[in-house]
Amino acid sequence: MAPDRISRIHSNDSEGQEPAEGLSTIASRAPSTWTNTATVKNSVADVEAVTPATGHGSRFRERFTRIFSDVGTIAGNEEADDATIQPSSLPAWPPLNIEKRPPQCCEHCPRQRKQRKRDKLLIALLIILLLYFLGNIVALNIRTFTTSSGTTTSHIGTSDSVALTADQQFCLSDFTINTPGNASSYPCSTCFGILQGVSSAFLDSSSNAQDAQNIANAIQFCALRSVFDEADADGQSTLGTEGWATNVNFCTWTGVKCNANGDVTSLQLTFPGVPATFSSEIGGLTSLESFEVVGNSDIPAGALPSSFTNLTALLTLELQATAITALQDDLFSSLKNVTTLSLVRNAKMGTSLPTSLTSLPLENLIVTNQALSNPLATLANSSTLQSSLKLLDLSTTNLTGTIPASISSLSALVELHLDTNDLSNPLPSAFPSNLQILTLANNTQLSGTVSGSFCSLKDLQLCDMDGTSLQAAGSCSVCTFA
Repeated sequence: MAPDRISRIHSNDSEGQEPAEGLSTIASRAPSTWTNTATVKNSVADVEAVTPATGHGSRFRERFTRIFSDVGTIAGNEEADDATIQPSSLPAWPPLNIEKRPPQCCEHCPRQRKQRKRDKLLIALLIILLLYFLGNIVALNIRTFTTSSGTTTSHIGTSDSVALTADQQFCLSDFTINTPGNASSYPCSTCFGILQGVSSAFLDSSSNAQDAQNIANAIQFCALRSVFDEADADGQSTLGTEGWATNVNFCTWTGVKCNANGDVTSLQLTFPGVPATFSSEIGGLTSLESFEVVGNSDIPAGALPSSFTNLTALLTLELQATAITALQDDLFSSLKNVTTLSLVRNAKMGTSLPTSLTSLPLENLIVTNQALSNPLATLANSSTLQSSLKLLDLSTTNLTGTIPASISSLSALVELHLDTNDLSNPLPSAFPSNLQILTLANNTQLSGTVSGSFCSLKDLQLCDMDGTSLQAAGSCSVCTFA
């Protein structure tokens, strides 16, 4: 059927006729898609009804080409109309080739295992520390809570236990629980006086032995820390490097010695590690037996505190190159056990010794390089010193006057140093019989001939008369004159 249609169309065009209106419609219509088959077929029918028309030859080829184009489209659409649309088949999905790997676990990594162990240990340590501090806080709160009524007993259930006040219990608990971790935090300014007020009945009770020792430790700690607190910047730096005030184990601090019970028995302070002044807390060292201080002539300064009389166990007191003022006249009425008193280069101490000194069982009295009024007669007339004094050194003290005849009453005296003074004649006819060392050198006012006197001492081992105008009448033991 398609060739006949083409033949008729071609015949019309060859005769130069214009195509019919229907053909013009076909030429101007856009090609239909294969789904619009009915429309295409109707258009073909219109072409068959076209009436030939005359046209120019030059337009023949153009129209002929259009016809062939439309016919090709019509034919293609007719075939498509008869064809059955088949859905295209999709290719099979390729398999997912995913590599299977063994699970990665720290158990297979030694370094990570070690790190995990360290982390676990660190966490465990932190937990232990937290529990420790929490336990301390709870314990302190419990002990403090139990004192809310105003008093408490340190050991419940014991018939001989004596009550502590709430403040005393708090200071005791604070020292035993918190202060070991932070020595500077303890409120010595408050607790020192509070703990000193604990009754002797409580301290002497056998059931309170541990608490009594802790109270004594707290008092001694505060007494020693007062030395640190009163020192200047250089002093604190020196003491700090020697362990002072950094912990509560004061027996390990440089210059501090303790007995087996933990009581401070010796304190030695040397510049620059000395306080500017001594505070009243120093009186808390009630077991102190030896107290030695070497300053720089400017510090320590001021008077010794009245609490110094609490050092009743003191045996040795040595003050050198200080600016401490005159000692209390009744000081040694309380310090009855002092056997050695050494005062050297204390320019502000005055020229008089405390009168209470004569009641001491002194064995060694040394006062040198500081001004002193002649005390020889007073000392020689003391019945206590007559039997106890073994060493008397009053050299370089600007002594004036004479050596009293009563000097021979010091029967226990072994050494007598009176050199570099301004002593004058006459010399006593007798000196202590047990004297072994005698120095009168550099007393330029002493003169004359010596017969007997010290020349007859049979135990004399050293006798120095250099710098005097004395001469021996004959043999004078081991004495030297110049």
